[in-house]
Amino acid sequence: MSEFSDWQPDSLDDYDSEAGSEIAELLDEAYDLLDGFVQWLEEVAQMDTRTAQQDCFNAESLLDYLANHHHKSIRGMNEFELRWFVFSHYIRQEVADDETAERLPDSLRRFDLYLRSEHALELPEWVVNVLDDRLLYLKRRTEYANLNSEDEAEWQTGYRQWSEELQEELDVRCLWLPRELGDGMFWSEAMGWREATLYTEANKLWQEERSRLLMDGMDYETVRSHLLDTYLFWIENEQERLGGRTPREVIHEEQNEQNLDVDGEEE
Repeated sequence: MSEFSDWQPDSLDDYDSEAGSEIAELLDEAYDLLDGFVQWLEEVAQMDTRTAQQDCFNAESLLDYLANHHHKSIRGMNEFELRWFVFSHYIRQEVADDETAERLPDSLRRFDLYLRSEHALELPEWVVNVLDDRLLYLKRRTEYANLNSEDEAEWQTGYRQWSEELQEELDVRCLWLPRELGDGMFWSEAMGWREATLYTEANKLWQEERSRLLMDGMDYETVRSHLLDTYLFWIENEQERLGGRTPREVIHEEQNEQNLDVDGEEE
């Protein structure tokens, strides 16, 4: 049964320093890959300079997302992270021009080919499956752009529906971590740092277990049953790292603290 790592920071400053150093190393590795990618695009794939620059921007966006949000390189990427990046994160954080943004799936397909041919990096089959779903990407991009930005309430309703559509798509593939924590509790929409850390760990455990079970040849429904058992075990069992408390108890305590803070501000 997977658990948290043994290392525990003495303070948030220690954690930020450790994380910052790790991210810097990942980004250095990423930039080396990107330099080679541009050269490969121009010399091997015979792409024009404009397209090569667009492809490089899109590949850099993925590598930057993996390093900063998940502290990993593309070698450790899982299916959830790629699907979330393509169908949500990139669309919401988009800073590219329309032509570059519309090219995202094609850019990442060429990046995949580059990694295979020049670095012997065989990414899993699901990478190709995700990037082949260009129509879904363009559909979600158009729908997000069409959300009514003049009416905040209407925008929030539209955004919630847009987000839930992807969550349902991920859930069908057993990629979505359940919202329920048991005892009538749910993960918060606005998490404190302890809850956010626990959520990250729970999702990491979920994705790793899912990958292992699928490799064992299980179907999605069997995988889901095993994942829920592992998830509940993790939530309900005491951990030494948490001072002998369960993740649910730690989350409950922080949620109560936040509620008290909000009540105090209102008074």
